Amino acid sequence: MSRVKKLGRNAPCSCGSGLKFKKCCLGKDATELNRPPISVYAKAARTFREQEKKAREYRKQFGDVRPHVTTEAFGKRMISVGNKIFGKDWKFFSDFLRDFVPAVFEDDWCRAEMAKPAAERHPVTQWRTQGALYMNAQPAQADGSRAAPPSGALAAYLCFAYDLFIVADNGGLDQALLERLKTKDHFQGARHELFAEATCLRAGFTVQHEDEKDGSSRHVEFTAKHKATGQLFSIEAKSKHHAGVLGFPGAPIDKPDFRLGRLINDAVDKKPPHPLVIFLDTNLSPKWADRLYSPHYGPAPNGQIQPIPSRFMQSILDRVQKLHDGVDPYSLIVFSNHPHHYAPDDLDPRKHLFSVLPDHQTANLGALRALHNAANLYGSVPNRFSLDDPEPPTPVFTPTHKIRYDFDVTGAEVRVTREGQTTDAVFATKVVDRAEAPSPLHDFLESIGRSRVDAHMACDAIEGGQSVHGVMGSK
Repeated sequence: MSRVKKLGRNAPCSCGSGLKFKKCCLGKDATELNRPPISVYAKAARTFREQEKKAREYRKQFGDVRPHVTTEAFGKRMISVGNKIFGKDWKFFSDFLRDFVPAVFEDDWCRAEMAKPAAERHPVTQWRTQGALYMNAQPAQADGSRAAPPSGALAAYLCFAYDLFIVADNGGLDQALLERLKTKDHFQGARHELFAEATCLRAGFTVQHEDEKDGSSRHVEFTAKHKATGQLFSIEAKSKHHAGVLGFPGAPIDKPDFRLGRLINDAVDKKPPHPLVIFLDTNLSPKWADRLYSPHYGPAPNGQIQPIPSRFMQSILDRVQKLHDGVDPYSLIVFSNHPHHYAPDDLDPRKHLFSVLPDHQTANLGALRALHNAANLYGSVPNRFSLDDPEPPTPVFTPTHKIRYDFDVTGAEVRVTREGQTTDAVFATKVVDRAEAPSPLHDFLESIGRSRVDAHMACDAIEGGQSVHGVMGSK
């Protein structure tokens, strides 16, 4: 029979406090003596503080959304999105986003898009292809991955995929919105509505979609309720069309029109039941966005210096106010410009954001401020699946001299320029590149340093009648 050794009065206490037994746990009942040592509680407290700090940092960077529900099992990364589970050997969260959009849009849609000439494909399909070409051109890191500042096309695709994920995981993707996103002619407006919904979710709101089958009145996009204050907003998303941009018909023009008042008035005319928040996408090239959003600063009512609208923007707001008897008919307008698609093959251009409050406000300012702050989070996409995952390795960029090639399609002919200078290289679009029989254009692309996969993707676009610019070679 084993015996329990009696602890002496002057022996160190077994609870780990560092005190003598007589000064610590002597005389305490059995329940207290069976507690874990104080050091265990201290370690647990440190762990909880570290987890809470990580959670705060996550919310600051990505908004008030559900952390990723994810684990590794059976050699795969598993991640829950809403009530669905996805699994594959993804290494980084961006790898998952690459495959998430095709999974949501479904195989039949993807096959139908890839069967079209490259220039006629849906913008999301074009972004995915152009982004892949750009990343495949980057030098491999030590772990085999590739890293680089995003191009316009890559940023457009990842930001869209992440907004799609945020909505699907936190509010549930509305089927009517999904169908509009999949339709090329409706994509621009639906994309901006997706941004507005993802922004509301990041700002700590819940979202309730309107019954579109109810034809008795015009509906706003959705109603948003701020969880912290209970404030309700009617949300409208408006996106400015410009000729030749994002599939809109016509040839691009140098100077776009700045007439945005019609979009604001159309939102107001819906006579929303709650204070109105308008998300307005100006859809301008970086050059013209700089003019509309040019920073000005002036005194606020409290005497502090704050940003004020540019002359162009103020004239738009003044006309809207005049039309509504001198009253601002909204609680907030979030002007935004995400010009990824204006530079698909170059580095992602600068984004712009400017939020406007009316002169007289009745809605909760904290809820409105949360919307503005969340809109500023657009473009912040996680690298990791979980807060417990290690940070990806810091990209190591090896400076190499790259030579730019442009492939211009005219009719059935492809002419090549090298660093802006015309070359003697001429190819035919009708000569199809096949795995078993590479085309002359494919061989040329490999000869300047492109991979087999890159060469085939470029050939596919060119055979579809699309000029391809900014192909970087090593020779």
